[in-house]
Amino acid sequence: MAEQTGTPENLETPENELESCVICGEALDGIQETSCQMCGGKFHQPWSQDSDIPQCGRIGSHEDALAIVFLCDDCYYGRRP
Repeated sequence: MAEQTGTPENLETPENELESCVICGEALDGIQETSCQMCGGKFHQPWSQDSDIPQCGRIGSHEDALAIVFLCDDCYYGRRP
């Protein structure tokens, strides 16, 4: 079996396999997204300020773990049970 090297030609996720944001319901692109530390849902997270991607979550701090965490807007604002 030959070893594969290099970068794959197509890094985009096929449109029919895209997951949806738990906040706005729009498709996630596999890059500008992250998972909520509380509920585990995936949401839009733009990684640059000039991005057109909606910001559907926030960055918070976890006092006990002394860590930075990502939270979807519902968990951040206490809208999830």
